[in-house]
Amino acid sequence: MQRSATRTAPQSTLQLLQPGERIRLLAELATPVGKIAEAAYPPGCCEGRHSHRKASLIYIVDGDHWATHSRGGGTARAGTVRYLPAGEPHEVYFPLGSTCLQLELESSIIDLAAEQGRPLERPGEILDARAGPLGARLHDELFTSDDLSQIHVEELALQLLLAGEAAGHVRRRDAPPWLLRIGEQLREEFATRLALQAIARSAGRHPVQVSRQFHRHFGCTLSEYVRRARVARAQQLLRDTDCGVSDIALDCGFADQSHFTTAFRRVTGLPPQRYRLAFGGTKRAV
Repeated sequence: MQRSATRTAPQSTLQLLQPGERIRLLAELATPVGKIAEAAYPPGCCEGRHSHRKASLIYIVDGDHWATHSRGGGTARAGTVRYLPAGEPHEVYFPLGSTCLQLELESSIIDLAAEQGRPLERPGEILDARAGPLGARLHDELFTSDDLSQIHVEELALQLLLAGEAAGHVRRRDAPPWLLRIGEQLREEFATRLALQAIARSAGRHPVQVSRQFHRHFGCTLSEYVRRARVARAQQLLRDTDCGVSDIALDCGFADQSHFTTAFRRVTGLPPQRYRLAFGGTKRAV
């Protein structure tokens, strides 16, 4: 087994990304269990709703970010492991950048796990306390790559797939369909001024129920969710178009450029003009 890249410190990698640069593959390793790849995602990178043919285990090496899936979503924090079943629709947003390790699983390893227990089925963070350390060991194995790597990766994958079976471990309940429809509505209508009462009425629920359930299953309030979606769209426009900042603010649903700058800085750590200069290549900063 061979790697396609040498080891690089994740923290330094994010700082070395050049203006306008996109996702950077840091290292990869092919094993019978599946391909392991580590990648650095630059600040503002946003992967829209998509799915993968194979199931995956994702260890967040560095940099908290935001991820959603068909059953909800929330903040993906450094040091945690997430599971995505094959064909699971999801989106990922990296406002400040992140480094992630992904193990793309062959069906054979999932079948092997099923012979001795009940492997993971639901998308999202693996809540078992063992998951983070197992993910870190998987990350280390990417850069060891010796004659024992195949068996070690297989062992780690099996342990992660069967994580959560320990007595007393409780799986988080899925978000109800009506709440998922609200999430979809907020993503599609992020530029529209929405009221909690109207959202609740459209779902046939009480506003308090909507607010509580949304925070529980998406890890943020409705307003935070919409603000993230607006800033994500603005980052894309700043990187990939020459639209003026004031026009982008209005297009993304902000009342004016001042409100836009405040919200954008809160999420990304930079004002829009500086973000465009750093990550927008030759796009103008006006």
